[in-house]
Amino acid sequence: MNRLLNMKYLLLFIAMSVVSFSCEKKTEFKAQVKIEINNSSNKKQGALFEISANELLTMLKYDKNAFVIDVRKADKNIRSCKLIEGYKHLEDRLVYKNPDLLPKGKTIVLLSKTGEQSRKLGIFLKAKGFTIYNLKGGMDSYWKWREQLIRDSLHLYDEQINIIELYADDFGC
Repeated sequence: MNRLLNMKYLLLFIAMSVVSFSCEKKTEFKAQVKIEINNSSNKKQGALFEISANELLTMLKYDKNAFVIDVRKADKNIRSCKLIEGYKHLEDRLVYKNPDLLPKGKTIVLLSKTGEQSRKLGIFLKAKGFTIYNLKGGMDSYWKWREQLIRDSLHLYDEQINIIELYADDFGC
């Protein structure tokens, strides 16, 4: 019985020592965290997310703050898409010069022909503190995805038939 009682006191002593030691370390850790927070508060941090065409349309359906920007150079051959609500054209060079052109409090989605130009701009804007969504594969991937949806719904898999020409209205051309 005495031995069991001594064991309990020993365990209690060890537990108190650990708590005391951890409290000292916790205070030291809290001070270190405050220093790191103070040092990092001067840095803006953003994020860059790659999304698919399907994810883009889902986002547009549920996020009324979505702001889609086509960053390609102005050209007659640029096809916009009426299926993409809030679609705006704003060349990337203008955004590089003045990132404040982008609206505050909006979900910003960038797109370009292949997705590479918009991804580079997204990296730039991420460093400026923006949270950016980039259409992975760009408009090329969007058109392919959209075409495949139509082919699947019509059970039309003949590659010689140009779906975009047949259903130009659906593509927003």
